[in-house]
Parts: sequence; C-alpha cells; structure tokens
Amino acid sequence: MFILVEVTVAGDERPPEDSLVRVEVRDTSLADAPAVTLGSASGRVRGQGSWLETVEVEVDDVPDGCTVFAHVDVDGDGRVSSGDYLTTQSYPIPRESEPRLTVEVRPI
Repeated sequence: MFILVEVTVAGDERPPEDSLVRVEVRDTSLADAPAVTLGSASGRVRGQGSWLETVEVEVDDVPDGCTVFAHVDVDGDGRVSSGDYLTTQSYPIPRESEPRLTVEVRPI
C-alpha cells in the first residue's frame, strides 16, 4: 500500500531549497510506548509558496492508530535539531484504499 503525503510549511518562512524532507508512517497506537516506524520515504524541498514536497510512503499494513511524521533536515545532520522543520500535531492516516493527506511542518 502507498500513502501519498504532501508536505507544506506553516507561515511565510521556508526551509532552504534542496533540504532533505523525510516522511515516516508510525504506529502510535500504544500509549506510553515508543512509536514503531512502519515505512518511510524522502525527497527534497522544492515547489513554491507553502508546498515543499510530495512523497509516497510504502507500507505493508496500516493498523488503526497510525500517524504521519515529517522532518525537514535543514542542516543535513540526520537528527532533529534547531532550525529544522517538524510536524507539531498528529496526522492520522485516513482509512481509505489509497490514502492521501497533507501535513504541515513548522520551524523549531
């Protein structure tokens, strides 16, 4: 199954062109337990305005309670750090045969 995720940015500030955009589908159904990454995909910042990138994440199965997480790695260190952009709210995956959703990242 593929999940199409459009990554947008909140506000007028944009990450630099060609920054790495990483999107993960996570099983966040268990409280007080680390989320398990079920699938991930990446791309690069492009586009104009609030749109940054659209990525397709392939997963075998999407149990109830799965969400999408996005990280724009501005400094390219592979970790979440100051100056990067992240999703700051929960984005549940729609229960459809071909899910598609838009997530918003904010600077941290």
